[in-house]
Amino acid sequence: MRSIFFAPALAAAFLIFLSPADAKGRGGGILPGAKASDPVDIDAGKLDYYDNEQKLVYSGSVIVANGPSTLKVSKLTLFLDNNAKSAPPKTGEGGSGSDKVKRAEFDGPVTLVSPDETCTGDRGNYDRAENKVYLNGNVVCTQGDSANKGDRLVYDLSAGHATFQSEDGKQSSGRVHSIITPKSK
Repeated sequence: MRSIFFAPALAAAFLIFLSPADAKGRGGGILPGAKASDPVDIDAGKLDYYDNEQKLVYSGSVIVANGPSTLKVSKLTLFLDNNAKSAPPKTGEGGSGSDKVKRAEFDGPVTLVSPDETCTGDRGNYDRAENKVYLNGNVVCTQGDSANKGDRLVYDLSAGHATFQSEDGKQSSGRVHSIITPKSK
């Protein structure tokens, strides 16, 4: 692991990555329902930085808040891009560090709470190049009394579009299941 002296510069680079206004082609935040101007707040029991592997590992009941949305996971791993054009900025400097993180992985259980629904899954990931959030394994999304269930959820942050998928041959029926409850008058 890198010494604690490097942590402020690394934290600054990471926080700038999470500033969605810098991300190419992205109109909103990193979580569904968030805006580009919404700050990102990460709370965890521990943060490890692995210089040789170029990754950050947050562990211990990790909570990521972005605008009105919250992501709760057991472990969050961020992978940095070695070929990024920009060097990490010094603490207090501006600039775009968004080139530095190429993907994030979530170890579950995963709970994603957005303004109008709650989704859970066994694990997930975020791909910066695709600008998509994936939830995998026993995915359930609820909105009021209505629910959707499947093996995988793909949420395109750019388009604001979600797709449920099911994988044949796994411990599921190989189908997506929805329960739609009408509102009472």
